[in-house]
Amino acid sequence: MTTNTTPTRYDGLLAAMPASVAGGAVAGWLLAIPLAVGVGLGSVLAALFVLVSLFVVPPQ
Repeated sequence: MTTNTTPTRYDGLLAAMPASVAGGAVAGWLLAIPLAVGVGLGSVLAALFVLVSLFVVPPQ
């Protein structure tokens, strides 16, 4: 069995999904917007990453 240690585009997409939600939460906590709005915007961004990973660059 061989292991590939080179990060792929999918690894970046998987990392970006929770990072966008966390970034929205931090923005909501630090800025003058409600926390729920920050998390919601981060979740919308994460949903866009899911759509990109499923339909624009689908797994091979």
